[in-house]
Amino acid sequence: MSHLDVGNSALMLFLAALVVVGIAIQSILFMRKAWKRGNEIGIDEALMKKAMLNSAVFSIIPSLPILILLMIFMGTFGSYFSWIRFSVVGSAVYENMAADTVARAAGLSGIADPAFNIDIFAVAMWVMTAGIIWGIVFNIFFMKSLDKFSKKAKASNNTFVPVVSSALFIGMLSLLAAPHLTNFGGNPAGIVAFIAAAIAVVICGKIAAVSKIKAIGEFSLPISLLVGMAAAIVFSHNIL
Repeated sequence: MSHLDVGNSALMLFLAALVVVGIAIQSILFMRKAWKRGNEIGIDEALMKKAMLNSAVFSIIPSLPILILLMIFMGTFGSYFSWIRFSVVGSAVYENMAADTVARAAGLSGIADPAFNIDIFAVAMWVMTAGIIWGIVFNIFFMKSLDKFSKKAKASNNTFVPVVSSALFIGMLSLLAAPHLTNFGGNPAGIVAFIAAAIAVVICGKIAAVSKIKAIGEFSLPISLLVGMAAAIVFSHNIL
């Protein structure tokens, strides 16, 4: 049995369906609670319907990079396991980084390496799952305390929270980008993708500022991801 047989198995389909149905039910319950709360505080129902419609429409563009990475992931992990991974917590960047780390630790060039097998697949499954679960565990036990601390810090006009938040975000981006940005010999396409995406973010910001269209700036991340992917494809296949 190969790793794709496991990723595309009936059992994996059943597990994926359970996860997706569970998330769908959770979403519906939250929508009902939000609608009920909106009625309680006197928000017009037409306004709430418009907000729901706008949220649904504006969720499409940010989901495009996830959909693209999902299709890439399916070539190694099969349809149903990939469906599970991209339907729950985490992100496209995290899933790819965790799986790629496992593949490289096994001596492969990455998850697309032809030598990828069922043993590496099993380890990657556990690493991706175990690596992301701690955020949920932390929230269960410490989120209320963290929320109280955050409110007190904001109420006192303390600059500590925004500084730490910015530092954590920059550190996370640096951790994700550094291996690709500095791999001049092994992965020049990654450098091209990084530079193209960075330029796209700057251009989106400029266009948003000039045109006064905030949506362009808000969607700069998914747009830059698509631009970076396209640049890597063009560079790797010498299209230009």
